[in-house]
Amino acid sequence: MSDDFQEFVRQFKALTDIDLSCYNKPQALRRLTAIRQKLRIDSLPELLEALKSDPALLKDSVDKLTINVTEFFRDRDYWQVFKDNVAQLAARTLPLRFWSAGCASGEEPYSLAYMLINMLPRSCWVIEASDVSNRALEAAREGIYAEKSFKNLTAEEVSLIFDAIGDDLYRVKNRLRQCVTYFRHNLLRDAYPQGMDVVLCRNVIIYFTDSAKRTVLSRIAKALKPGGLLFLGGSEQIITPADYGLDRVDVYIYKKL
Repeated sequence: MSDDFQEFVRQFKALTDIDLSCYNKPQALRRLTAIRQKLRIDSLPELLEALKSDPALLKDSVDKLTINVTEFFRDRDYWQVFKDNVAQLAARTLPLRFWSAGCASGEEPYSLAYMLINMLPRSCWVIEASDVSNRALEAAREGIYAEKSFKNLTAEEVSLIFDAIGDDLYRVKNRLRQCVTYFRHNLLRDAYPQGMDVVLCRNVIIYFTDSAKRTVLSRIAKALKPGGLLFLGGSEQIITPADYGLDRVDVYIYKKL
């Protein structure tokens, strides 16, 4: 299985530009096993041949291997601490440039847009959001969600963020969708945007190997302006932030020195 996995990783990278060797191996294998079981394919070499011959299956498999579960204002208590730190940053400098890195289907950048639109004039901030999955980006731009995505929201917030469109589906209001610019980006390969005031990279690097985590954190730190903020997920902490030129401000929030 180990040799089969290494060969799958090599050829999958050639097909998709996604390097699974940078992902947590047990996690990648679990997702590959789920794909094989659904397709009733017995081995990784057989799956590889199926992916080569079926572009739609290849696209679907990329999504299953890279998309992570998210929701609006995930880990709500952490967002309040984050909001307080953004307010302090805004008191020192404006406008602010935000990057939601690994935004999946858009819940995070729209949560950010709602937070900011109630904090600062619209001219004082911009939000850019990226993901490696084109399908995730398409869903994010559409901004259509089921109720399970906003279990952390109050009824008033739901009415302010969404328009009901039927069949228990809701669409993010146009004024919020217009606040976010989406682009495709591979954290493990592509050049990073620079001059960021705030980067949100939440519940993304937990799926990477330790080496890939260090690379991503180093590149994010370089993308931040001095004094800029990094907001990580509820299962992520940097043990030695000084190694990246960062200082821990609060749980899961770091500032560039």
